[in-house]
Amino acid sequence: MEANSFDYMRQFWRENEIQLFSAKETQLYFFFLAECNRLYWRNPFGCSTQRITNNLGISRQTLCRLRKRLQDRGLIAYQEGKNNSSTPEYTLLMKADNRVARLNVTPNGTQDGTQDGTANVTQDGTIIKTYKTENNISVIDKEELLPLNQLQNHLSGNKAWLCSVKEYIGKQGVELDAAYIEKQLEAFFLYLQTSGASPKSEADTQRHFVNWLIKRENKRESKQKQLPSLQVGVKLTDNNPNKFKDISGW
Repeated sequence: MEANSFDYMRQFWRENEIQLFSAKETQLYFFFLAECNRLYWRNPFGCSTQRITNNLGISRQTLCRLRKRLQDRGLIAYQEGKNNSSTPEYTLLMKADNRVARLNVTPNGTQDGTQDGTANVTQDGTIIKTYKTENNISVIDKEELLPLNQLQNHLSGNKAWLCSVKEYIGKQGVELDAAYIEKQLEAFFLYLQTSGASPKSEADTQRHFVNWLIKRENKRESKQKQLPSLQVGVKLTDNNPNKFKDISGW
């Protein structure tokens, strides 16, 4: 069974968790998704450059740049048109590691036995999430649970993800350098270990850390604003000989 719109959207947001897409990259990808849907899920599909630039309000140069970024992330494939004889062709791609298991279900909610992929519920530390689409398709999403020490080693070594955290935090109005974020990541895992947290999935840990960091920094900034200002000076008594002294030269 071919991938549907929900598969492509979930893949996109998973990629976004690894490294944030820009607003224009997001807009272009979802335009491709809508265009493919408009053409009854013909994939690959043709779409003129002028149609894209007119709909998104971008230049041809910007389109080329955004298109290449989506290609580099493995979300689309692009083939140039031939003069005026054919329009450019786009293909929505589904990465092998992001493909999900899907089961057909009948209108009364029972399985009809048709499978695409595997949907076994394992006991080896795996999260099994089931989603019901409007087409009566159950989508099963697996997220492997990992020990905290393994997650810490993996995330601390993921420089691309740490850079995306820095960029995202900056857009929230909190400017932090990379070294500080790495130090806070250590504090975050120490917090998890001391609070007795169980193994987690990588995606869940990434979301938890970003939310934890933003709350922590906002709380720290709020405390700094509440500190009373200190006035530095010398109070002169009435009998002090310097009370009426010329201080213009001080």
